[in-house]
Amino acid sequence: MMTRQGLLTAVALGLLAGCATTAPAPRLCQKDAGFNERSAPTPDLWFALLLHGYDKDRNVVPRPAVDCSGAPVVWQDPTQDECREPGPPSEPLPPPAQLTEQDLVLETLQARERLVWVITRRYTNGEGVGPVARVHTTETGFSVEALGTLRALPLHAKLRMERVAGTEVLVAEGDACTTDPSEEQVCRRAVRIMPLRSHRFFGEAVSNKDKACLGAAWFPLSRELSFTLPNGLRRTYELASTVSFKSDGITVQEQVQVSDSDPKQPAVAPRLYRRAQDHRELTVQDSILTGSAPSLWVRMIEQQLLAGAKPLPEQVVVPLEAPPAPKDDAPKTASGAKP
Repeated sequence: MMTRQGLLTAVALGLLAGCATTAPAPRLCQKDAGFNERSAPTPDLWFALLLHGYDKDRNVVPRPAVDCSGAPVVWQDPTQDECREPGPPSEPLPPPAQLTEQDLVLETLQARERLVWVITRRYTNGEGVGPVARVHTTETGFSVEALGTLRALPLHAKLRMERVAGTEVLVAEGDACTTDPSEEQVCRRAVRIMPLRSHRFFGEAVSNKDKACLGAAWFPLSRELSFTLPNGLRRTYELASTVSFKSDGITVQEQVQVSDSDPKQPAVAPRLYRRAQDHRELTVQDSILTGSAPSLWVRMIEQQLLAGAKPLPEQVVVPLEAPPAPKDDAPKTASGAKP
């Protein structure tokens, strides 16, 4: 027979267990809204929700930008001297005078839950940066349940959540495209991954098992880079990759094709030099995004540089003007195919 003390202990444990399973997620930021606003929220509602000090009348964000929790909207990818593969090369463009609908990316996760990204600044490589949040629609308005700063490509952007080794990660993929009307348009897609911990999205690098930095959690799905060889030939590397998510990890599959051409004979088609493929595994271990190896791309490029080749500037795929609004029919999976 259970004693009175044992019965009280069991009841207390049961109540604690019930509280643990039913405790609501913390509300980092919230905004009251009427029925019409909740049914059809306008861009300025999202701007006001995620940005501290947003001026709705003028569509202006204070500088420097601060998210609704009071945290500065900043991003720092790993640099060349601290990581095997640094983040994408780029420079920030001047902040926009006003925010517009093109500075907003929305994705519905499920009923009453969205991912919202507000772009407060853009870069010369086509990326944008700004607060990103998982937002829940309540009976009285909107509640931010996870928050962070995201830097990614906003053109044809798609946002989603994946679960890897028990940790949720934000996946953001988008395009950068050439804008020269005299040439065939080329688009290159890339993926950014951000783990979610304690209701914050973290922009962090991929490390190896010894905690050394392997590269930014930024994965181009297609890329092209050319070199001038010591003998005068031009060698071109072309990357096509995919990123797939499983319950126990992330797989990055890379294929690299290398071809040679003679700048003195532009009419002669490039000659295939070699093909290579490899895959690497990523997971979340001890609260760190961990990779099994550096990317195949960076290993092959390092070999070419050691051989004395001189890299040529990468093809400009930078939309210098504001991109069009995101398309609903953009691809939902990460692949290297052109849109």
